[in-house]
Amino acid sequence: MPSHPMTRRLALQASLGLLAGAAVAQTRLPQFRTARYQFIELDPVEPMVPLALLGLDGKPAIARPVPGKVCLIYLWATWCPVCRITLPRFERQLGDFRARCVEVVSISTDERELAHVRDYLKRLGVTRLPVFYDRGGQALAAAGARQPLSTGEGLPVIYVTDRRGGVRGYMLGEADWASPQALALLNHVGGL
Repeated sequence: MPSHPMTRRLALQASLGLLAGAAVAQTRLPQFRTARYQFIELDPVEPMVPLALLGLDGKPAIARPVPGKVCLIYLWATWCPVCRITLPRFERQLGDFRARCVEVVSISTDERELAHVRDYLKRLGVTRLPVFYDRGGQALAAAGARQPLSTGEGLPVIYVTDRRGGVRGYMLGEADWASPQALALLNHVGGL
């Protein structure tokens, strides 16, 4: 008979564990994937460290998430073939994203001069998209472990931050961030 109370306790603990597991599963982000890549959720969520960069005008500027909005932080370079598709797509979708309280912040990590980046964007017709310049990704590298953003896995990479500036995860490569799957992820991150 002494095993009876223990069995009941184990059953109770197992039931509570299942309930806790269900609660954790509900807080996980919806999956978003392409044919080649999937969105990688970061745990724990860490805040994006503001980056002292340059604006396209060559003046100092701070790249950071927009408070109260979900942000797509897009790291790219002019040599990247996927970026030639994604930058104009973001330019076209900017108004729709903003209507959903989603901002796009793009950071060129190009090795070439800022003038080359400006000319490249002009050729693509990108004029409204917020663009920062981090030559060779030096500011990202200097932030080191304090910064959850990195180009270490390749370019392009896009990070998603929540309304408090916490980096929720990232995705490599080309993806349609206006697709139903992506919007479900962004809505979840935004608490909608």
